[in-house]
Amino acid sequence: MEEGMGESMTRVCPPNLRYEQQPQHTAGTIKKIRLENFMCHENFEMEFGNAVNFVLGQNGSGKSAILTALCVAFGSRAKKTDRANHLKDLIKKGCSNAVIHVEIQNEGEDAFKPEIYGDVIIVERRISVSANSIILKDHQGKRVGYRIADLREMVEHFNIDVDNPCVIMSQDKSREFLHSGNDKDKFKFFYKATLLQQVNDLLENISKEIGVAHGIVKDLEGSIKPVEKELKELQDKIKAMEHIEQMSVDIQKLKKKLAWSWVYDVDKNLQAQSAKIDKLKSRIPACQAKIDQQLNDIVRLKEGISEKKDAIAIMMEEYTQLNQIITDQNQPLSLARKEALELEHDCNSKTSKVQKMLQRLKKLEQEVQDLHEQHVKNTQAEKSDLEEKLKGLQHEVHTAELDWGRLKEEETKLMNNINLQNEEIKTIVYKIRGHENNCNEISKQIREYEQKQGNKIRVFGGERVMHLIYLVEKYHQRFKMPPIGPIGVHLNLLDAKKWAATVEHAIGGLLNSFIVTDHKDFLLLKQLAKEANYRNLQIIIYDFSIPRLKIPQHMLPETNHPSTLSLLQSENHTVINGNVERQVLVKDYDTGKVVAFNQRPRNLKEIYTADGKKMFYRGGVETTLPLKGKGPGRLCSSFEDYIKDLRSKASDEQNAANEGKSRKRQAEIKLRELESNLTSVKARHCIYCTIVRHCENVGRSLSSKKLALEEAMHQHAAENSSIPSSSVEELDVEITEFKKKLEEEQILLEALRQRKDEASGKAKDLKVKFDKLRGSAEDKFTVIEKAGNQCRKIESELELAEQGKAHYENLMENKVLPAIKKAEEEYQELTKMREEYAKKASIICPENEINDCDSLEGCDMKTPDQISAELKELSQKVEHECRRHVVIILPHVIILQPSRSFWQDLFIFSFLIFSCSLCRHSEPIADLRMLYEKKQRKIMKRQKVYKALRQKLDACQRALEIRGKKFKSNATRLKQQLSWKFNDHLRKKGISGLIKVNYEENTLSIEVQMPQDASNRAVRDTRGLSGGERSFSTLCFALALHEMSESPFRAMDEFDVFMDAVSRKISLETLVDFCVAQGSQWLFITPHDTSTVKPGPKVKKMQMLAPRS
Repeated sequence: MEEGMGESMTRVCPPNLRYEQQPQHTAGTIKKIRLENFMCHENFEMEFGNAVNFVLGQNGSGKSAILTALCVAFGSRAKKTDRANHLKDLIKKGCSNAVIHVEIQNEGEDAFKPEIYGDVIIVERRISVSANSIILKDHQGKRVGYRIADLREMVEHFNIDVDNPCVIMSQDKSREFLHSGNDKDKFKFFYKATLLQQVNDLLENISKEIGVAHGIVKDLEGSIKPVEKELKELQDKIKAMEHIEQMSVDIQKLKKKLAWSWVYDVDKNLQAQSAKIDKLKSRIPACQAKIDQQLNDIVRLKEGISEKKDAIAIMMEEYTQLNQIITDQNQPLSLARKEALELEHDCNSKTSKVQKMLQRLKKLEQEVQDLHEQHVKNTQAEKSDLEEKLKGLQHEVHTAELDWGRLKEEETKLMNNINLQNEEIKTIVYKIRGHENNCNEISKQIREYEQKQGNKIRVFGGERVMHLIYLVEKYHQRFKMPPIGPIGVHLNLLDAKKWAATVEHAIGGLLNSFIVTDHKDFLLLKQLAKEANYRNLQIIIYDFSIPRLKIPQHMLPETNHPSTLSLLQSENHTVINGNVERQVLVKDYDTGKVVAFNQRPRNLKEIYTADGKKMFYRGGVETTLPLKGKGPGRLCSSFEDYIKDLRSKASDEQNAANEGKSRKRQAEIKLRELESNLTSVKARHCIYCTIVRHCENVGRSLSSKKLALEEAMHQHAAENSSIPSSSVEELDVEITEFKKKLEEEQILLEALRQRKDEASGKAKDLKVKFDKLRGSAEDKFTVIEKAGNQCRKIESELELAEQGKAHYENLMENKVLPAIKKAEEEYQELTKMREEYAKKASIICPENEINDCDSLEGCDMKTPDQISAELKELSQKVEHECRRHVVIILPHVIILQPSRSFWQDLFIFSFLIFSCSLCRHSEPIADLRMLYEKKQRKIMKRQKVYKALRQKLDACQRALEIRGKKFKSNATRLKQQLSWKFNDHLRKKGISGLIKVNYEENTLSIEVQMPQDASNRAVRDTRGLSGGERSFSTLCFALALHEMSESPFRAMDEFDVFMDAVSRKISLETLVDFCVAQGSQWLFITPHDTSTVKPGPKVKKMQMLAPRS
């Protein structure tokens, strides 16, 4: 309705009434709304008051569309409005777009970005079939924002939650709320309206984040454990220093025992090295023999290559000479051909000239003859002659035009044939692509069926159902009963080869579905399906405790054909308890037609045929439908036969594609022939066009002469004198001179013809000679290529021989001779080592002392290996301890080995003893202790940091617990406050009531005590009240919630739908008093009479026009 109608219904009260002053609009209130092509409104505009607004009108006048528009304008989705599934469905029928224009007051302390928007914010929502947009404008209509984030920022600033039923209670929510007797639904309404839901969600998210932080701190605390372990190891190293010093003393005692043992060991090595040298020298003669053999082969092959290369060089020289001769002969041949063509052209020109001269001569002679004829023959005869010549030329033109027309028809026919051939090629290409696509599609089906062959579950849903089954097994404890599915996995089919495809048509839509036992399991399975990306999963709710149904015989179809139920078997009775006993299966269409339309047995629902038809008879109408999809059926026991058929079909499609390619090549050859013929016809067409043009020119010349002759006839008619003799004599002189010129031209023509024949003969001779030379050159090139292949073969053999020679020379130089040289050098080194060891051992211990068993503790009773082993064992202990504890102090500790020189070992042992003696007071030990202290300080610092983090997290956890307790305390006070406010509103009608909220069971129950009830029993279920009483009690509950929530405006649609007149009057007065007291903007939509509402500046009534029929 227009603004004027809304103002005409507003009543102004005197100043002494309770609503004396019209308040100003506050920030966030709705100032005006305008709708274009939205739902039932074509062009609608309405301005609202700043306090209480009543929108009145009959059903269907578009009242509820205003609330729907507000919800959509503030970002609500179409499904949440309960009016449409998509925004495009809200566009008025017959229109392509819709506009929602809402103006919001933006004044006062709570104004949203007043420096940008000004005192009014305009929200404009445009909806089209393909898209929708949001535009935020300032008070001047200038666009400021266009993103959904800008709208959300404004809505959050004004605390406008259109999804909260306390802000906008639509018609459907009102009816649902008034009718709902479910305590859980009331609790959800209360929990969301009081923002407890939002606070609870925030606390749960914070708790999860604190848990994650605890895990991170735990990981950090665990990361310093290796450092603590390293610190302990460092302490152990320091403690082990003294033990290393004691072992060094023991090593000093073994030093003398080892001194002469290495000297004797070197003597043994000298003997072994001498035998090794003799053995290596014996390999030289055999290796040299192999090298000599390879050298002989190389010489022989090089000689063969040299001979071949010489022969190839000679042949290449001959081939080059032949190519040069061919090149030289090619130019004379081209010149001869050019000369012959030029002479032929000159000859043709001369012939044409001679013919023209002959024609001219004949014409002159004819003129003389005409002049000598009788004078009686006047110019009429000349005119007749010209007419005859003109007729002859016209005849020639006509003949040429006929030939030209015939060529034109032939050209058109060839063009049509070419077009048909192109169309045929396109058709063949289209068929080839079709066959290839069919082949690819069949190959894809083969791969799918091969995958299904290995896993029966994957047949009924693919990878999605596998993922879903995994999730069901993972969360099986959350189900009351494990879901059953897919149903197809639990079914076995009798005579599957015959009926699998038919049963697939009958119940194929149910094979992928799952069965659950209650609604809770339904919601859980639906959530798991969404997680598995299984969006369209069909879920059936069925009580698993129901035993298998036994269907009486009289309820089954009275026919001998099998039903779907009779062919299915399952170990699970829940799967079998389906409504498939009335589906009958037959073998073909004719049988199904007789049963469905002629016999029509009782209890028959549908008939499915094996050849893909569905039949049923309902309401006297016979219906036959073709069924889509081909295949063996997913209940088939094996797909092998079907896969074989598919492979055969794929082979046929491939063969058809290859045959099409062959036909395409033939068609292309034929197309090229037609194009060649078309080119020839076009050339002939050009020749005939030239002839026609020439004849037309001659005809025009004769016509002009005819006209000149007719003019001369009038002059000759007056003349009677005879022909002047001077004209005849002049013609005779001209004829004589013309004959001389003609004879000269004929002589020149004969000379040209002779020269042309000579040039043509010369060109033919040169062509024959050129072809002969080219053939000789090709034969020579074949011989050269063959010789080159032989040469390359010999070169490969030579390469192998050189590789063999290089191998044996390398073996001689790099292995045999170096090994001998190395062995001799080692022998010399051992000799020198023996002398050096003996000399240095004498310094440590004279050789005669080795017989002194008392001083060396019986070293003659131990072999050098035993002494070395004992020393090695002790040195390994020292090295092991050094590696574990004193790596920094002794980085050069080396295990003794028999292959190492004695004096190297002796030096190492001395260095070891000296180093161990300095372990207690050396600088590296101090560095080690400093490193220990440094790491200890670092660990303590990190422990302190982690401890502080742990304390902060504990403080956060305690704060969260405190907030949780406060949340529970506030929730308790809110439910008490709700009960008190609810009872206050009920008292206005003389009713008392109580609201009980149970946060553990998520329930909210309302108890109402009616004044007329003598039993004083409270009504626990509001459905036990009358419609008006239930509506009023529910309204009181809603008003109590409104007092506990904040919003700049609120709206209620058909809140008084079930109230009687008395309850409506009390409810309206209660609502108006409440709204005025609260101070926010209210919008009430009702089809009922509101005359009982006392008017005032804060009350505005707007009447909607009656709906059009």
